Amino acid sequence: MASERTVIERRAQFSVYLIAWFKKNHKNYPWRKTKEPYKIFIAEIMLRKTNAEKVLTIFEPFVRRYPEFNSLARASPKELEENLRPLGLYRLRAEQLKRSAETIVSKFDGQLPNSKKELLELPGVGNYIANAILCFAFNQNVPILDTNIIRIIARAFSQKSKRRRARNDPVIWQMVAKLIPDDDARSFNLALLDLASIVCTPKNPRCSICPVVSLCNYGREVLWGE
Repeated sequence: MASERTVIERRAQFSVYLIAWFKKNHKNYPWRKTKEPYKIFIAEIMLRKTNAEKVLTIFEPFVRRYPEFNSLARASPKELEENLRPLGLYRLRAEQLKRSAETIVSKFDGQLPNSKKELLELPGVGNYIANAILCFAFNQNVPILDTNIIRIIARAFSQKSKRRRARNDPVIWQMVAKLIPDDDARSFNLALLDLASIVCTPKNPRCSICPVVSLCNYGREVLWGE
């Protein structure tokens, strides 16, 4: 059994190696170049259940057409659906965006709240999107957890959920939270997303180029039989 000190040191190394890799290999999406809560909210709703490349085709025209919650709240459902059609689930996204905008305009004077409790009351916002907004827009030191990050945690630390839906498992959320460095949650969370996309893919992960392979139980076994 590893000592508590060894575990803490391993977690710290994991974060250091991962962020160093991210600084040289990160993806340059437009929603990552802003800290405007409105734009980050739009991006997170768009990114749900689709891939970033599809979002890339419509994100900037969308936020130019609807530059704040007030204009979004006034938009017609049909118009929103047409603009969101390339992403799939366009009727649902349009409904969620319009209802959220109406709530934010009427209840929060057009400003996105920075409270998780209030964010979770908005249509389409669950734990992942709420925490993504809190981290990327409001600089809060919170974890994010989706299927891809769950895969990294399972491989690196042999930490598998006993829940039917691992994304709802507080144990996994706490595990990711413990990995976050005190001063750069944003880079760490984005680095996990990019690692999952570029290196730690669902099939045929590229362990030989993984920046944290020396700390990964799965990677060490694949490469060195440990």
